[in-house]
Amino acid sequence: MFVLNDYLDRLIECCRSAFGGRLLYVGLQGSYLRGEANESSDIDVMAVVDGLTVSDMDRYRDILKSVGYYERSCGFICGKAELARWNPLEICQLVHTTKDLFGRLEGLLPPASREDEINYVKLSLGNIYHEICHRYIHADREKNISGFYAMRKSLFFLMQNLYYLESGEFAITKKALMERLPEDDRELLALAEPRGDLDFDRAVSMLFGWCQKAFARLDRLDRRLP
Repeated sequence: MFVLNDYLDRLIECCRSAFGGRLLYVGLQGSYLRGEANESSDIDVMAVVDGLTVSDMDRYRDILKSVGYYERSCGFICGKAELARWNPLEICQLVHTTKDLFGRLEGLLPPASREDEINYVKLSLGNIYHEICHRYIHADREKNISGFYAMRKSLFFLMQNLYYLESGEFAITKKALMERLPEDDRELLALAEPRGDLDFDRAVSMLFGWCQKAFARLDRLDRRLP
């Protein structure tokens, strides 16, 4: 039986033994952090190792295999220097969706501004808008429906960050976010959950219209910047 805390304790112990003082950070991400995991969910762990090498990644893979559930292991490992130079657009999402288990993530990250946070959401929104337009014209209906459902994770993260920009509150779980979103946002996010009776034309129209309004919402946020 999988016990998350036992797994994480064992993983950290093995990493400390393998990397010594070079291990700077281990954090939990994903569905286990949000309390939304099931028995097949990925175990998302972030690790930071000073001076990370390819040999270190081989060693980390062996550690993941040794602690078990390797087929479900996921996440991200990186070097200290690379993380310190990370794209500041991604810092807000990273900080709010990672729980410190060993070390402190905040001290390893580059500075990020309110403008960076807005630009991250703009980039995410642009990617979704581009995909809608491309798929609608160039893909058949069946692929469009599967593509619509495939966007639900991206849509969740987008709404999560847009809500944070507008309210100052980061809702970590889908349940918490759904309780706080405006009606149009909430209806669209619910529609993106897989179901057998999707009205595709209505769904595309809603998502397309929502994206148009979201661009305008971001424009208003932009104008408030100092």
